[in-house]
Amino acid sequence: MIENLLDLTIATQAVLRFAVRPEPLQARLPAPWQVAADPSGVSKGANLAVTFNDALLNQDAAGTPTADAVSRYIGFAIPARHPETEEEAGFNFRILTAHPRAIPGKYKTSRLGTVLREYYAKGNDMSATITDHFRFRDPGGGSVELQLQYRRGLPVRVVSQGNVRSAADPNILRIYKVHELLDVVRSVPQNIDRVMSYQFRNTITEFSDLFDGTERLVSVTIVPWYVRQVYGPPAG
Repeated sequence: MIENLLDLTIATQAVLRFAVRPEPLQARLPAPWQVAADPSGVSKGANLAVTFNDALLNQDAAGTPTADAVSRYIGFAIPARHPETEEEAGFNFRILTAHPRAIPGKYKTSRLGTVLREYYAKGNDMSATITDHFRFRDPGGGSVELQLQYRRGLPVRVVSQGNVRSAADPNILRIYKVHELLDVVRSVPQNIDRVMSYQFRNTITEFSDLFDGTERLVSVTIVPWYVRQVYGPPAG
């Protein structure tokens, strides 16, 4: 399939992966897609990704800054598999964004609120401790909030590709080609833990069936350097 370059993003991220009850996740997927938890690796068993994004620059295919060139937002995605085609894709079902020009967004799943982001790095010789606070608050007063402190490790340089679709419209397909640095600061399956303090809180009703006290944090991955080119099928 011939692919068209759609846009490019340069950002930093913190990615939390959880194991939650599969029933509310499956209810958010279009048929016949099925929830497909990570089968192995640092996030083995995780079936929900919550990504805290600080976009430093968004560009269109021509390299021009987009209307939401600088933005902060939280993305929620479900790893899924199509039982007939065996395609694997992440399904974006909600984006919480601070930018009014990002509504309804490329996945038609964005909702607007305010974002607070506080970030502090303290270096001592060759080591560093990072304190990160990221909070989205919606107009109704609900919020999603992350407070995290960790010791920075040696990152791994990764090049990857994957499909991302929209739970609002599964015909929306965006192919991510990503070059990034990954610092896994917590992985329960691989007994990695450089997290000094952690708190994740949700008071938005939409997510109450996901974060009902039965969820388990599987991994925390810091992405200090993230460059993503997004491709899609040719128009028409």
